[in-house]
Amino acid sequence: MIQTLFIVLSVLLSLVSIGLTLRLNRINQAFSEYRIWAENEIERVSRTDTGTGALKNSAFNDLLSSECRRAVREFTPLTLMKLDMKHLNGDDPSDDEMHQVAQILKERLSRPGDQLGRCGQNQLCLLLPSTNEHAGVFANVCHQAVNDAFTSSDVQFTLAACTFQPTASLTPEMASEMVNETLVKALSEKPGEVLFHAEYSHDFNPMYT
Repeated sequence: MIQTLFIVLSVLLSLVSIGLTLRLNRINQAFSEYRIWAENEIERVSRTDTGTGALKNSAFNDLLSSECRRAVREFTPLTLMKLDMKHLNGDDPSDDEMHQVAQILKERLSRPGDQLGRCGQNQLCLLLPSTNEHAGVFANVCHQAVNDAFTSSDVQFTLAACTFQPTASLTPEMASEMVNETLVKALSEKPGEVLFHAEYSHDFNPMYT
């Protein structure tokens, strides 16, 4: 009788143990799924690229759209730049290298409206509102700064920059297309250098300082 009772209790304890184990496994699985969802949601709503600290491409494009409208409304030009970096052997730069370049460029953006964005695996963009054709000087300063920081490596930096006047044709699509075309031309004709294009105006002169 006692032996039978012991066997029954052992079986019950085993069943309870199995039940608790299954329950804990389901809880752990649910927690893991929730953690993954939370991390993805944080990544989705975040406007900042974790690797560089620059704005994500979507957030940067939203800002570019706003600044294009503001430029036309307030009749002030703006400048859009795109920096392409790659190793001479064709490899993409490492995350650490991208982070270092982003920090160098951030240090040169002195005005509240200036913004840095990550617009590709190996590309960074700079948006400079209220600038004019003299922003080409600033483009060269940025290019020189990143080159000086990588003198001992084989990283090549090619910078395309365009200054746009506040005309009705100024849209984020047009600005992006123009700077992309300028970058393609630079990579083809002047790799490792700066190619600057400006729409000139003699009616006003909002300088970049």
